Amino acid sequence: MAPHPRSPFKKTRPGLILGTFLALFVLTLSACGNSGTTSQSNQKTALTIGAQTSDFTEAGFNPFNPNVNVGVWGLVYEPLFFNNINNGQYSPLLGQSYQWNSDGSQVTVTLRSNVKWNDGQPFSSDDVLFTFNAIKQYKAADVNGDWGSLKDVTAPNPSTVVFTFTQPDVPEFWAVGSQTFIIPKHIFGSVGDITKYQSDKLVGTGPFTLGRHTSDLAVYEKNPSYWDASTVKVDEVRYPKFKDNDAFKLALPSGEIDWAGYFQSDLNTAFVQKDPQHNHYYMAPVDLFGLFINRTKNPLLADIAVRKAISAAADREAVSQQAEAGLAPPVGQAGILPSAASQWLDSQYTNQALTPNPAQADQYLQAAGYTKGSDGIYQKNGQRLSFELISVTEYSDWNQMAQILQGNLKAAGIEITIKQMAEAQYIDFRSSNQPFDLMISGVGGGPSPWYIFNGSLNAANIPPAGRNSSDWNDPQTQALLQQFAAATSPTEQKNIIAQLEGVMVNQVPYIPLIAGPRWFEYRTTHFTGWPTQSNSYAAGAPYMGFDAAEIIRHLQPVA
Repeated sequence: MAPHPRSPFKKTRPGLILGTFLALFVLTLSACGNSGTTSQSNQKTALTIGAQTSDFTEAGFNPFNPNVNVGVWGLVYEPLFFNNINNGQYSPLLGQSYQWNSDGSQVTVTLRSNVKWNDGQPFSSDDVLFTFNAIKQYKAADVNGDWGSLKDVTAPNPSTVVFTFTQPDVPEFWAVGSQTFIIPKHIFGSVGDITKYQSDKLVGTGPFTLGRHTSDLAVYEKNPSYWDASTVKVDEVRYPKFKDNDAFKLALPSGEIDWAGYFQSDLNTAFVQKDPQHNHYYMAPVDLFGLFINRTKNPLLADIAVRKAISAAADREAVSQQAEAGLAPPVGQAGILPSAASQWLDSQYTNQALTPNPAQADQYLQAAGYTKGSDGIYQKNGQRLSFELISVTEYSDWNQMAQILQGNLKAAGIEITIKQMAEAQYIDFRSSNQPFDLMISGVGGGPSPWYIFNGSLNAANIPPAGRNSSDWNDPQTQALLQQFAAATSPTEQKNIIAQLEGVMVNQVPYIPLIAGPRWFEYRTTHFTGWPTQSNSYAAGAPYMGFDAAEIIRHLQPVA
């Protein structure tokens, strides 16, 4: 599910950013019945969400299933805290509060009191301890790789859990505290391998229970014993399955569903303008896509002047507007996303160029001794600045991105040849760390810029371990990543991020281009209270289970 580029001392975990924006979570679904508002037959407020492609199966209701059904995470099974990935803030769920020790190697969580599982059994620290021990025993269940950082988990009393890490690792709390759902010991304790358990009688602590399901529809009903039941105003959540993407993109503007998450280049025309009063979208920028540079294959790319020139020549605004319909905002060389994360951007980098500056590129190259040949391409010692850029055949947006960059760099005296690979070949190529010049790729974000920096700059994440496709291995960078992992003070964290921004700007390990958004379209015809750019309390993508549950807790039916 969510990307988890974690500790500076281990590999990046599997993330969301494996493909094109067009392919990224374009989930298909098929309408069943009417969406939203109050059902005439049972007077229940029902929310209809588009976020399921495959059939609903009993196996898919196991939260550890690789193809878990939507709604299981978040609506039924909760983590300890909700993390708002837009600003990094944690909100209490099963956990009431947490406290770090002095060096960031241990965090103590105090649990919420009087929580019950939906079968009436009390929730306690035994359930948390059981959950973490179970995912340690059955490694396939450790989908976040928690035990790559955890040393020990203890429960000194029914309301307290202590997480001890193998070394200072404050960022790992995102995975442990907000991305790992808790399961009931009294149910899973007797089933053996928790990844093989099958039942549609889901016993969770979340705001909903599984009501009924067919292969084409899952319906979740409000949990009356939920610890915060009085705030939940949605009585029923319906997830229908759609047959294909065309049907999916027609369902939301036609009013068959209330909420979806997909990419569409003509979204304003095809959706918003159909009903401007009620049809809206908000694409929270969370992940990062850019141009990765292999400095080890071509010595010309080892030259900082060349890398700076490429960055200066890139038209990030054009990439955003032309390749991604403006839905994926441009990102400057410092690598800080234009969202709530912009609070991390150091003042000296606030005026980064997002449009091309070929004159600046000329200055970098000429100062380094490059001269233009008769063909308009810079060269030095008989070597022309001519590079191959890898894209993916099936990714039309990436290919348009590559063409834009090709034109930008030609104007700056750098020749680019585009090489397209089939998706499967590209994924294998990127993972096996084969030699290349330039390559479009992405890295998963998190609650602070550290997650992108760690995923893209940490030497431990050089492929095949992760997404550091530029093979960046720099002692200063490693030290900064380690310092952040041990920092609990916001002031200290911000200072470290500013220094990492300096690495990006001054050494150009790779070239950020655009943010990767979480696709989110919604209608206010039946419900209000959705996250917006001005109130980004969650990422709105319905396929992000914990965020979806948080949003549903905020929704208010229209009278």
